Amino acid sequence: MDLGNKIVIVGSTGSGKTTFAGRLSKLLDIPHVQLDSLFWKPDWCESTNEEFRAKVEEAVSQDKWIVDGNYARNQDITTGNADTIIWLDYPLYKITFRVIKRSLKRVWTKEPLWHNNRETFKKLFSKDSIVLFAITSYDKKNSRYRVMINDKSTDINWIRIRNSMEYREFWERMHSNNKY
Repeated sequence: MDLGNKIVIVGSTGSGKTTFAGRLSKLLDIPHVQLDSLFWKPDWCESTNEEFRAKVEEAVSQDKWIVDGNYARNQDITTGNADTIIWLDYPLYKITFRVIKRSLKRVWTKEPLWHNNRETFKKLFSKDSIVLFAITSYDKKNSRYRVMINDKSTDINWIRIRNSMEYREFWERMHSNNKY
């Protein structure tokens, strides 16, 4: 299966974009760009739109890349230049469970994220909670991708993964096509 050299992984918060992109990056030997790492600064400070856009433009100016993230403000740069978009389209109950599990693990282990930011119990139960964000942004993101996947005016290759079986089938095809 030929995905091209410019791949974007999208999906709701908690769908597994970063894990998927990292695995694909290793398999295809293509650099992985995590949009969250470009957006967030130390102490959970956000990049300005101009700063963020410049970082994303620099990242996708390369010949090969795998980008993971859902930032609509830069979609013209990422999905607009992609050969393939892989949409991890899992049900809300599944991504909610994943986000809660992941966040609790990060709080417990004090796992550093981008620029040494860390999730905390306080943040987990605040208005800025990643769990709350995952739930409230789910429909908006999925609606956007439903429109995009049906847009016949582009020749971007779309792959939609909706369940564990489709996930396994994708990786089986990738491994059978990339044996060395």
